[in-house]
This record gives sequence, C-alpha cells and structure tokens, in this order.
Amino acid sequence: MLPLRVVFLWHYHQPDYRWEGQALLPWVRLRAVKDYALLFRLFGELRHLRSVLNVVPSLLVQLTEYATAGLTDLAEQISEHALSAPGEAERQYWSMLEPPRPLRERFPVMAHLWERFCSGPVDASTWRDVLLWTQLVWAFPHRKRFSLLGQWFHREGGFHSEELKLLLQLHRLLLREALQALSKVVHRDGIELSCSPWYHPVLPLVCDTGSAAESDPGLALPEPAFRYPHDAWLQCVRARQYCAELLGVIPEGMWAPEGAVSAEALSQMAAAGVRWTATDEAQLFRSMPSAPELQKYLPHRFFTPNGEIVLFFRDRQLSDALGFQYGGWEPERAVQDFCQRLLAIRQELIRHYGESILRHAAVLIALDGENCWDSYSDNGVGFLRSLDEYLQTEERLVTTTCREVIAGAVGTLPGLSVLRPGSWVGGALRTWIGTAAHNAAWEELSRVRQQLERLRSLLPPMRWREALEHLLAAEGSDWFWWWSPEHGTPAAPVFERLFQLHLQRSRELMEGREGVLYLPRTP
Repeated sequence: MLPLRVVFLWHYHQPDYRWEGQALLPWVRLRAVKDYALLFRLFGELRHLRSVLNVVPSLLVQLTEYATAGLTDLAEQISEHALSAPGEAERQYWSMLEPPRPLRERFPVMAHLWERFCSGPVDASTWRDVLLWTQLVWAFPHRKRFSLLGQWFHREGGFHSEELKLLLQLHRLLLREALQALSKVVHRDGIELSCSPWYHPVLPLVCDTGSAAESDPGLALPEPAFRYPHDAWLQCVRARQYCAELLGVIPEGMWAPEGAVSAEALSQMAAAGVRWTATDEAQLFRSMPSAPELQKYLPHRFFTPNGEIVLFFRDRQLSDALGFQYGGWEPERAVQDFCQRLLAIRQELIRHYGESILRHAAVLIALDGENCWDSYSDNGVGFLRSLDEYLQTEERLVTTTCREVIAGAVGTLPGLSVLRPGSWVGGALRTWIGTAAHNAAWEELSRVRQQLERLRSLLPPMRWREALEHLLAAEGSDWFWWWSPEHGTPAAPVFERLFQLHLQRSRELMEGREGVLYLPRTP
C-alpha cells in the first residue's frame, strides 16, 4: 500500500523595518516571542510531522541583530522611558501596534485597556499598563513556563516601570532562543530549509511590471515600466548565500513571495541555483485551463533558458483550513477533519489514475507560519502535536519535504509549457500594481533605478552598491501590499515612510550628499 505524500510549507516573513540602527516597528520581536521561539523548538520535537521551513532573509537578519547585536525598536524605546503620560506623538505611534483581534479578545483586561487608551487621554499609570499588556499578550504561549508571566496575566493593572523593563528582558531571552532553535532545527532529519528572495519582492513585477497585463488585461500600468530581472536574480542569490552563512544550509527551494510567479521570474530563480519553487493552485489552472482538478497534486517541471525548475502547487482549501477554519476547533477534531480530507484526496487519485500515481503525487499545504496561529487558543501547539500523533499510526498518509519529493523523480514529472504571471491572490498581480498610488510608487522606483544604472561606471563601487541596496529594499512586496485598497493597517504611514526613505537615501548616495529628508509620495 502506497501512502499519500503531504508537504507542509511554513512561510516566515517580515519586511525590513530597520532605519539607521533601529526598527521602526516591533513585529519581528513580537512574532519571535509568540511564534518563532515556540514553533522552531516544537518542530524539533515532532517526529512524524516533516516540514519545509521557508524563511525570508529580511526577517533573519533582523532576528539575528536583535539576538546578537543589540538591535532595538521604537516600541522598546518608548516603553523604557514611560515615566509620564504619553504625548500625542507617542499615542499616535502606539495606536499602530494594536494586537490582532484574537489576542485582544482572549484577554478581557487587554481589550478593556485598549478601548480606554483609544477613547481619550490616559494618566501615567494607565499608560504603563497599556504598554505592558500590549506586549505581554504576545508572550501568552510561555505563561506556564515562566511563573511571573502567569502572575501578570492575572493582574488588571498597576504595573511599574521595572516590571515593564523585565518583560522586555524576557522578550530578549525568547529572541535568542528563537534564533538558536532555528539554527538547530534546520539540521534535523525531516526538516527542509527553503527561503524567499532577500527583501521579499514580487518577482514578476521586478522582472517586468508589464507582466501584470498578462494576468489582468486592461489594468493601468506604470510608465516608465520597471524591468530589472537582474535585481530578481540578485535577491535570490543573496538569499541562498545568507542562509548558508548564517545557518549552514544552502536552500534548494524557494517560496515565491506572495506565490507570485512568471516565466521570467522562474528563469531568474533557476539561474540563481534554485531547484524548486511553489505557488498557488490558481497558477496551474490559469496556465492550463483544461487541466483536471487532481493535477495540482503533481509537481511540474518548467524549462527556462537558465535551466529546469520544479513547480509545486498548493492546495488552497486545505491551506486556508489551517489558517482560517481550525483555530476555534478542538485539536483532535481539527486533525480528524483535516486528515479525512487528505484521505479523500488519496482515494480520488487512486480512482482516477491508479495507486501508482502516489509515487509522483504530493499535496502541498503552504501558508503563513506565524499569523495562522493567532486564532488557536494554544498558538497551534495542540493541533501540531495531535497531527504528529495521528500520523504515527496512519499508514495511508506520510509527510515529506519538497526536496525528498523531487529526489530522483524529476525525469518522471509532467512538464508545464506555459506559465501565466500571477500570485496566490486570485491568480493575479493587481494587489501590488494598478492603482494610482501603486503606479506612482513603481514609476518613482523606476526613475531612481534608471538613474543609478546610468551612474554605474561613475560612482565609487561601494557607494553604487549601497545605493542599489536601498533600491532592492524598496522592491519589497510589503510597501505595495498596503497601498492596495483591499488592505489597511494603522501602520501604513510607517511603511510608506520606509519606502520613501530608501529612495531618498539612494538618491543622496548618487548625488554625493549625506543626510536624509523624508519626501512625501504624491499619487
């Protein structure tokens, strides 16, 4: 009896929040406390749940600097100097740091304090309580391990400055543990490390913003177009090199940021040495409209001018079930439902193609490895442990990795002759391009990038590379994500400011001037 192979790909991503030695937003620290420290250690303990851990270097470099080089963030700075009631600037900044709804609603004290903070001025004592609770809720998975945390979760307020500082010290401990656990788990049998390009750019748009017209005919596009496939290649190469230097593993695979792929993007990945990548099932069916539903469970070879690359397609319904459905379920019930759905897929594959198809098929479950656990009462620990236990006795299912799937099987996989540009968001690219705000940003980025290219032989090499580094950072997907009308965040001004700061610093390096002036973007 052949089992159905299942691949779990957990994607860990944060953009680069650093500017001049400080992180302007604290999400790397807070996610490390709640998710990375817990999950990286847990994956090292599970023996039947094999996984692919996909990390983005823009996250890794910040995690490393927090853990080993003293990187701080603006939220820490405000917390360490909270001796009086907040000023207007502090209030405005802290309002951007609202914890996810499940974390607020899980703790009534947090919900009450946040409502009070948002409704008007607060005194110094309430301000300290707001500061502490806003950052305490991220440590809830560790409240049994650290008795002091457990005590704080039962207090309604009256916290002192020293207690706030102690919480931040605990965050530092967990940051170090997160990096140590990741460095260890990637060498464990059953874990594959993959990565995304350095700053998490939408590769098809970096290669050519005109590619969006193929997935969205009639979409308004920026002029001049942005066409720098070499930047895409460079972001891929540097990502693989950094993982090798930091973690001692050269990733063979690469999750395409936002699941965004195109023929040119895959060509640049292949040129960078990437053997496999993954995207959403929508890209298979947009590229092959007549393909049967079950074909998404077969990895496909794609041939590029720079070599062959294997493309996996994620099962959207099963991936979304983990991220959006099972959080409110009992772990055992969720695992039972999930595995029954997998067994139904196995049965359908056998019915249509015979049992031998299981030698080539693999169900890819790919999703965000951090946000998905916010709605789980124990941050997903119960689900993952129950799944690991279930897999111990279920012979019809086996977890594996992308590397293991393609090992020795590349020549037997079907080929994909056409690949339409698109992403995991409806198979299109309009989330990152097409509105007036999007296009203005792409046009500005294109003008600065063209100027830098003209100065390649005129600027000192180190200055030219530093100017390029800021433009590579500006190519990241997150700035463009938050300009989409479908999305919103209180922290949008910080994302826009970082984008503009990178462009401005690049200009100043080209002009030989020092200092940075924030220039607002005009749509």
